[in-house]
Amino acid sequence: MTPPPSSRSLILVIDDDDMIRLMLTNILDREGFAVIGASDGETGLERLAADQPDLVLLDVMMPGISGFDCLQSIRAQPEKRLLPIVMLTGVDDLESVNRAFQLGATDFVAKPISWATLPHRLRYLLRSSAALAQLAKSEAELRKAQKIAQLGSWEWWVDTDKMIWSREVFNLLGVSPEHFQASCQDLYAAVHPSEVGILRQAIDLCLKNRRQFRLDLPVVHRDGGERIVHIQGELIVDGESATRIQGTLQDITERRHIEERVRFLSYYDPLTGLPNRALFREILAEAMAQCNHQNSRITTLFVCIDRFSRINETLGPRAGDHVLKMFADRLVAEVRDSHGKAGGAFGGESTVSRLGGNEFTILLKHADDDQTGVRVARQILRTLEPAFQIDTIELFLGINIGIAVYPGDGSDEDAYIKNGEFAMHHAREQGQNTYQYFSKSLNAVAFQKLAMENSLRRALDRDELLLFYQAKVDMHRQRVVGGEALIRWRHPDLALVAPSQFIPIAEESGLIVPISNWVLETVCLQIREWQDRGISPAMVISANVSANQLHQPGFVGHVRNALTQAGIAPECLKLELTESMLLDHVDEALVTLRELRALGVKTSIDDFGTGYSSLSYLKKLPISELKIDRCFVRDLPDNEDDVAITTAILALARALSLDVIAEGVENQAQAEFLMAGGCHMAQGFLYHKPAPADEFFDFVAHFNQTTLSNSGR
Repeated sequence: MTPPPSSRSLILVIDDDDMIRLMLTNILDREGFAVIGASDGETGLERLAADQPDLVLLDVMMPGISGFDCLQSIRAQPEKRLLPIVMLTGVDDLESVNRAFQLGATDFVAKPISWATLPHRLRYLLRSSAALAQLAKSEAELRKAQKIAQLGSWEWWVDTDKMIWSREVFNLLGVSPEHFQASCQDLYAAVHPSEVGILRQAIDLCLKNRRQFRLDLPVVHRDGGERIVHIQGELIVDGESATRIQGTLQDITERRHIEERVRFLSYYDPLTGLPNRALFREILAEAMAQCNHQNSRITTLFVCIDRFSRINETLGPRAGDHVLKMFADRLVAEVRDSHGKAGGAFGGESTVSRLGGNEFTILLKHADDDQTGVRVARQILRTLEPAFQIDTIELFLGINIGIAVYPGDGSDEDAYIKNGEFAMHHAREQGQNTYQYFSKSLNAVAFQKLAMENSLRRALDRDELLLFYQAKVDMHRQRVVGGEALIRWRHPDLALVAPSQFIPIAEESGLIVPISNWVLETVCLQIREWQDRGISPAMVISANVSANQLHQPGFVGHVRNALTQAGIAPECLKLELTESMLLDHVDEALVTLRELRALGVKTSIDDFGTGYSSLSYLKKLPISELKIDRCFVRDLPDNEDDVAITTAILALARALSLDVIAEGVENQAQAEFLMAGGCHMAQGFLYHKPAPADEFFDFVAHFNQTTLSNSGR
C-alpha cells in the first residue's frame, strides 16, 4: 500500500542515464517514495536547493560536473552535512568508492543495481539519517543549554591520564583548544594556584573512597578576571576497576554575587551599610559568649533620634533618609577616630549597627569600667550636637540613649535588646539629649505600663470607663452655668484610676481616639438625659478633645452625628483643646475650628498660659473662651508673678472679646481676686468636686435653687 504523499520521503536522482532515472522513478514510487530527477550535476544542484530532498542518489560519471564535484558542493553546505548521499558506481570501481567516502558519501550502490534490495537499503539510510539528525539536534540543544547554564562536562581516564572537555569547559576556563594537553594537568593549571591542592586532594579521595566530590573554586580566566566555578566529579567503575572520573563544571560567579547581595540585604542596612538587627543579634551573641568565657563585660548604647517622624512629614522621606545616612556616618566616624586616640572614650573593639527606623546601637566590647557607658554617651551627645545640613536647612536633632550592660541586664540576646530599648524609651520620656541606664525597677515600670495598656484596651468593651462632672460657676450670679466632663477608669483591681495615670498610655498606644470619641458621645447623651429631667437648656457641658481626635478626618462630622443622635442643640456643647495641639498643625486646626463654629459648637483653650500664649495665633483662631490654668490660680492673690500673669490673661481676654474661666479655685480669696479682675467664671473645689452624673445633677439643682431662693429674699 502506497503511503500518503505527506509521508513519502523525497528522493533526488542525479544521473545522465535516462533509463536508470526512469526505472528508479517507477520502482521507488511503487515502494512509497517520491522521486524527482536531474540529468546532470548543474540541474541536480538546482533541484536540491529548490526541493530539499530527504536523500540523493548520485551517479559518479556524468558530463559537465562530475558526481565527485557535485558531492563536494553539497557537503560544502553546513545544513547538508547529514543529508544521505548514495553514490552510483561500477561494481569493480574500487577507486571511485574510496574517493566517494573520502568526500563524504553516506553509501554506494554498485551497478547493475539490485532493484529488489534497493528500497530496503534506502529506508535504512533514511532511518539512520533521521536518528543522526535527532541526535545532532539534541546535542545542539544540550550545547545551547550548557552555554545558557554555563555548564560543561569533562572526563578523565585514570590509567592514561587522558582528559576530554566539552566545548563549554574551554569557554568557562578561558583555555584555548590549541593549548590543551588533554591531561588532568590542564584542569589544575586553570584553577587558582592557592586552590590546586584542594582540587588534587578531592580527586585523590574520589579515587580512594569511590565517592563523589563537589567544590567551589576560583579560576583565573584568560581575560584576567577571576571567576568562581562549581566542579563535581564521580568515579565510574567497570567491574572492579576504576576506569575514569566523569564530572561537570559550572560558572557560578553571578550566583555567588547574588548570594552575597542577598546576604548583604539580610544582614546589613542598605541605606547606611551598617549591620542590621539580625547581624547585630549575632554579633551580640558572640560577644556574650566571649564574656562568659573570659569573665568580661560589654556595654551597649541604644541611640534614637527623637521625633524623627517630623522630619519625614515636613521635609519628605528622601530628606529623612539623608539625615539617617549623615547620622550614621557621624557615629561611625566618631567610633573609628576614638580607636586612634589614647584613652579614647570607646575603649576597645566597637560595632555600630542600625536596628531599624531611627534606632542605632553601639556595642562596646571589654568595657569593664562602670563609667564607660556614661563617657561614651556624653561623647555621642557632643558629636551629634552640631547641626545637620539639608540643602539650606539646618537641623538640630534631639538624641536619647539607653545603656545596657552584660552580664546583668539580660540573660540572652532578646532580653538584653529589650531591656536596652526600655532604657532608651525611658530616656526619651525624660526629655531630649539624655541617657538612661537600664534597671530592674525600670523594667517593672515598663511591664506595669504594658499590663495597664492591655487592660485599657478592654476597658471600653467592659464598660469600665465613666465620666465625672465638675461644675462651672458664675461667681457674680452664684449660679452653676455649666460643667466639665472628666474621665475616670473603674479598674477591676485598682479601683478608680485617675486620668493622669492612663491618658498618657492611651495616647502612646493610639487608644486615645476611641476613648475620646466615647467621651464625646456619652456627654451628648448625658446632656439629653439631664434636659429631660429638667436641667436648664442653657447649661453648657465641656468635653476635652485629644490631639489625635482633633486631627482625625471627619472629626466635625462625628461631632455633628453625636449631637444629632442625642437630639441636643450645638450650643449645649463646648470642646476644650490645649494650646500645643492647636499649634502643632495650626492650619488644619484653623479649618476644623471654623467648621465647629459654623456648626454652633463653642471651643475653649484649656490650660492657657502654660504653652506658647501667642497673640498672633489667638487672633487667628475662632475660639470663644480662655481657661486660666490652676498653676496660676493656686497662689493667688499672694504670689506677685501669678497676679501679674493672671491680670495679663484677663486683659488679653477683654481685648479679644473672649470669655474667661479660672480652674482650681479653692478659696474665697482667690474668687474675690478673680472677680475684681473681671473674671466671673470659676471651676474648683470651693464650689464643687468632680462627681458622677447623678450627684452632679442633684448638686446643680440644689445649688441653683438655693441661690435663687436667697436672691429672692
